[in-house]
Amino acid sequence: MAIARIASVAVPVSDHEQALRLYRDVLGFTVIQDRVDPLLGRTMQLVAPSGGASIILVPGTDAHPAGTAVGAALQVRDMLEAIERLAHGGFPVTIQVSRSGPAVGAWAQFEDADGN
Repeated sequence: MAIARIASVAVPVSDHEQALRLYRDVLGFTVIQDRVDPLLGRTMQLVAPSGGASIILVPGTDAHPAGTAVGAALQVRDMLEAIERLAHGGFPVTIQVSRSGPAVGAWAQFEDADGN
């Protein structure tokens, strides 16, 4: 079996409307599906403006509570603009710089309202 790409990543959230403030309104993701499953509850699939893998906002569960999705990396064209948008949207950003080792460069970290 040869994996072609990552298609989607589930992000457990406690409040879909609150999550949209970050993913749609600040980061620019587009909602491509919004449905209510009788067993799972509301799920929303969003894709970044440039396409690629999507995120699926799912209700947190006992097995996967809201706030347990960590480590996703998002690539942007202009990091300073992204940091400004996040800060203006009320999402604090931590900036880190590495000058040696396997992760040379700068990156910024932030969390959604649930801690993802």
